[in-house]
Formats: sequence, structure tokens, C-alpha cells
Amino acid sequence: MSLTANKDAEFFDLVFSKKLEYVRSIGTLLMAYDGVLNSETISRLESDIEGKILDKSLPKMVVKKVFFISIESLQNMFIHGFRDQNGAKHNFFILYITGKQVKIITANLIANAAIEKLTKHIEKINSFDNPADLKTYYLEHLETNELSEKGGAGLGFITIGMKSGNKLRTEFEKINEERSLFLLEVTINLE
Repeated sequence: MSLTANKDAEFFDLVFSKKLEYVRSIGTLLMAYDGVLNSETISRLESDIEGKILDKSLPKMVVKKVFFISIESLQNMFIHGFRDQNGAKHNFFILYITGKQVKIITANLIANAAIEKLTKHIEKINSFDNPADLKTYYLEHLETNELSEKGGAGLGFITIGMKSGNKLRTEFEKINEERSLFLLEVTINLE
């Protein structure tokens, strides 16, 4: 493993630790995962997520939203996460609850060249105040967009925005000239 790859991993571990510390200061941590994602890991995480949110006796609609958004987020990281120069993907997933909300934080590598396009996409999603307008945008996007080389049509973030009913919050932290850490925070209201 090269020095740069170690720096990427160290960078992710540091951000992950800071986020966990923050989460514990404002809410209750339900689950955290920092590691490699593959189909087996995602299946295991699905079961863990389901168990953790069912244990909290949350309203059925909240449980469905949290589960859907969690799985969509994990799949997005697995399929679209950028690789470092050694082919490694770095990512983490945090699920926590505050007094009135369930929150999901995900992070993965992103190519610096892709940040502007992704930022504009998220800003467009967040620009809709009326859920019906966001759904119309989703349907238009579904009809007019081509599949990417990874099989996506840019619908994942739109569906996450629709399901959450809240604005998506993003952060980009530059690691080097080629890649950054992309952090997404999604909020689901308990009421």
C-alpha cells in the first residue's frame, strides 16, 4: 500500500472519528460502519440497520424511510464511490437519532473533477420547497437522462431527497489534487 493510500485511509478514519464524537454529543448513535463495502457487507448492514431502527419503536413510515435511504446511500457508495490510485474505496456510514430526527451520514471518495456537477445536482434537488415539484423533476429526469457508465441516471439523490422530505446537506473535504471526501447528511423527521 502506498503512502498516499495510507493518507486517504487515515484522512477517512480521522473524519469518521470526529463525526462519531459529534454525533455522540448531540444524539444517540444507532450504528456506525467504516470499511469496505461489497454485496455481502451491504446485506449484513441491511439487517443491522433494520434491527437498530425497529428496536427504537419508531413510527412505521419513519422506519420505511430510514431503511430505504440507508440502503440507497450504501448502494450509491458501493457503485459510484471513487477509487484511490491503488483501487481502494474509502467510505463510512453513520446512523443516529436526536430528539425529533433520525440522521444518516455517509462519506466516500469523489473525483475533484466531479464535485461541481454533483454540487449543482444537489442544489437543484434542494431548490424545491414543494414535494410535488421535486416529484415532477424526478419524473422529468427519469425520462430525459441517459444511463452513466456505472448504470445510474442520477436518480439516487433525488429519491433520497423525496423520501427524506428535507434538504440534503453535503460537504467536500479535499484530500489531494485528484480526490476529496464527499459527505452527505440526510435527515428524516420523526413527526
